[in-house]
Amino acid sequence: MDAAAGCYVIGNLEGQSTREGFEFEISEDGITEAKFIVELNGPESKVTPNDMSCSQVGALTLLCVDAVENGKSVIETWSVFPERKKLVHTKSINGLGAFNGGNLFVGKIIGRCD
Repeated sequence: MDAAAGCYVIGNLEGQSTREGFEFEISEDGITEAKFIVELNGPESKVTPNDMSCSQVGALTLLCVDAVENGKSVIETWSVFPERKKLVHTKSINGLGAFNGGNLFVGKIIGRCD
């Protein structure tokens, strides 16, 4: 796989989430005020702000993992669609009690940083 480099400023994440603490009911959710930097740069790929370990797994997709002790885990994907000025973000949380669950958000590419 040839890794594509790129850096995108993301905002207006909106979508749905579910949490064990709310009986896994699906609800509207989002991170509308926050901005993220998604850097696609092979082994140097990262999302800011985020302290997870990220790997570029496609030309425009990152997989980020935070494996916490005792089998707890958080896994995220960040897929950029520059031609549509959109990003799809998923998150899966397991082993964290009431916070177990997931998100599916669509965000807007609001700029480039490369």
